[in-house]
Amino acid sequence: MAKVAPAGKDKHKGDHKGDHKPKDGKPPKEAKVKVKSKKAEAAVAVVEAPAPVKAPEAPRQPPDLRLKVLKKFHGKFLPKGVLRVRHKAIMDRWNSGEDRGNVTVEELKTLLDDWRGTREKPPRLPKA
Repeated sequence: MAKVAPAGKDKHKGDHKGDHKPKDGKPPKEAKVKVKSKKAEAAVAVVEAPAPVKAPEAPRQPPDLRLKVLKKFHGKFLPKGVLRVRHKAIMDRWNSGEDRGNVTVEELKTLLDDWRGTREKPPRLPKA
Protein backbone atom coordinates (compact mmCIF):
# COMPACT_ATOMS: atom_id res chain seq x y z
CA MET A 1 0.00 0.00 0.00
CA ALA A 2 1.25 3.50 -0.87
CA LYS A 3 1.87 6.00 1.93
CA VAL A 4 -0.16 9.16 1.92
CA ALA A 5 1.67 12.37 2.83
CA PRO A 6 0.17 14.38 5.72
CA ALA A 7 -1.91 17.37 4.62
CA GLY A 8 0.46 20.06 5.96
CA LYS A 9 3.70 18.67 4.54
CA ASP A 10 4.92 19.15 1.00
CA LYS A 11 5.88 15.95 -0.83
CA HIS A 12 8.68 17.59 -2.88
CA LYS A 13 10.58 20.00 -0.64
CA GLY A 14 13.44 20.83 -3.00
CA ASP A 15 11.41 21.42 -6.17
CA HIS A 16 10.90 25.16 -5.70
CA LYS A 17 13.51 26.21 -8.23
CA GLY A 18 11.54 28.96 -9.97
CA ASP A 19 9.99 30.50 -6.84
CA HIS A 20 13.10 32.35 -5.63
CA LYS A 21 13.56 35.97 -6.68
CA PRO A 22 17.03 37.49 -6.94
CA LYS A 23 17.99 40.15 -4.37
CA ASP A 24 17.98 42.88 -7.04
CA GLY A 25 14.24 42.47 -7.54
CA LYS A 26 14.64 41.49 -11.21
CA PRO A 27 12.98 38.30 -12.36
CA PRO A 28 15.37 35.52 -13.35
CA LYS A 29 14.06 35.43 -16.94
CA GLU A 30 15.73 38.74 -17.83
CA ALA A 31 19.07 37.49 -16.56
CA LYS A 32 18.81 34.46 -18.81
CA VAL A 33 18.01 36.69 -21.81
CA LYS A 34 21.12 38.77 -21.15
CA VAL A 35 23.30 35.66 -21.05
CA LYS A 36 21.84 34.48 -24.33
CA SER A 37 22.36 37.88 -25.96
CA LYS A 38 26.01 37.98 -24.83
CA LYS A 39 26.54 34.54 -26.33
CA ALA A 40 24.85 35.67 -29.54
CA GLU A 41 27.03 38.80 -29.70
CA ALA A 42 30.15 36.69 -29.21
CA ALA A 43 29.03 34.29 -31.94
CA VAL A 44 28.42 37.21 -34.33
CA ALA A 45 31.85 38.63 -33.53
CA VAL A 46 33.47 35.26 -34.20
CA VAL A 47 31.67 34.94 -37.53
CA GLU A 48 32.60 38.47 -38.63
CA ALA A 49 36.30 38.08 -37.80
CA PRO A 50 38.23 36.78 -40.84
CA ALA A 51 40.23 33.61 -40.35
CA PRO A 52 43.97 34.31 -40.04
CA VAL A 53 45.93 33.15 -43.05
CA LYS A 54 48.77 30.82 -42.07
CA ALA A 55 51.99 30.73 -43.99
CA PRO A 56 52.60 27.29 -45.49
CA GLU A 57 54.98 25.30 -43.32
CA ALA A 58 58.15 23.86 -44.74
CA PRO A 59 57.72 20.22 -45.76
CA ARG A 60 59.02 17.73 -43.22
CA GLN A 61 62.19 15.88 -44.00
CA PRO A 62 61.80 12.14 -44.45
CA PRO A 63 62.75 10.18 -41.34
CA ASP A 64 66.21 8.70 -41.14
CA LEU A 65 65.88 4.94 -41.67
CA ARG A 66 69.07 4.39 -39.67
CA LEU A 67 67.33 5.65 -36.53
CA LYS A 68 64.55 3.12 -36.95
CA VAL A 69 67.07 0.25 -36.94
CA LEU A 70 69.29 1.80 -34.26
CA LYS A 71 66.35 2.17 -31.83
CA LYS A 72 65.98 -1.60 -31.73
CA PHE A 73 69.26 -1.86 -29.80
CA HIS A 74 68.24 0.56 -27.02
CA GLY A 75 67.95 -1.25 -23.71
CA LYS A 76 68.91 -4.61 -25.19
CA PHE A 77 71.61 -6.88 -23.87
CA LEU A 78 74.56 -7.57 -26.13
CA PRO A 79 76.74 -10.30 -24.64
CA LYS A 80 80.51 -10.01 -24.71
CA GLY A 81 81.97 -11.00 -27.99
CA VAL A 82 82.08 -10.04 -31.63
CA LEU A 83 78.60 -8.49 -31.71
CA ARG A 84 79.30 -6.15 -28.83
CA VAL A 85 82.57 -5.06 -30.41
CA ARG A 86 80.83 -4.37 -33.73
CA HIS A 87 78.07 -2.45 -31.95
CA LYS A 88 80.57 -0.33 -30.01
CA ALA A 89 82.50 0.45 -33.20
CA ILE A 90 79.32 1.53 -34.99
CA MET A 91 78.21 3.65 -32.02
CA ASP A 92 81.63 5.35 -31.79
CA ARG A 93 81.34 6.28 -35.45
CA TRP A 94 77.69 7.33 -34.98
CA ASN A 95 78.56 9.73 -32.16
CA SER A 96 81.63 11.14 -33.95
CA GLY A 97 80.00 14.02 -35.79
CA GLU A 98 77.17 15.63 -37.70
CA ASP A 99 77.15 13.13 -40.56
CA ARG A 100 76.81 10.21 -38.09
CA GLY A 101 80.16 8.75 -39.11
CA ASN A 102 78.79 7.53 -42.45
CA VAL A 103 77.05 4.62 -40.72
CA THR A 104 74.85 2.89 -43.30
CA VAL A 105 71.48 1.23 -42.91
CA GLU A 106 72.96 -2.00 -44.27
CA GLU A 107 75.57 -2.11 -41.48
CA LEU A 108 72.91 -1.68 -38.84
CA LYS A 109 70.60 -4.24 -40.45
CA THR A 110 73.32 -6.88 -40.70
CA LEU A 111 74.25 -6.32 -37.04
CA LEU A 112 70.59 -6.61 -36.06
CA ASP A 113 70.11 -9.79 -38.11
CA ASP A 114 73.24 -11.35 -36.62
CA TRP A 115 72.13 -10.42 -33.09
CA ARG A 116 68.66 -11.88 -33.68
CA GLY A 117 70.26 -15.03 -35.10
CA THR A 118 72.13 -15.62 -31.85
CA ARG A 119 68.92 -15.24 -29.87
CA GLU A 120 66.93 -17.78 -31.87
CA LYS A 121 66.07 -21.00 -30.15
CA PRO A 122 67.08 -24.17 -31.91
CA PRO A 123 64.22 -25.91 -33.69
CA ARG A 124 62.38 -28.53 -31.64
CA LEU A 125 62.95 -32.10 -32.58
CA PRO A 126 59.73 -34.04 -33.04
CA LYS A 127 59.16 -36.74 -30.46
CA ALA A 128 59.24 -40.20 -31.94
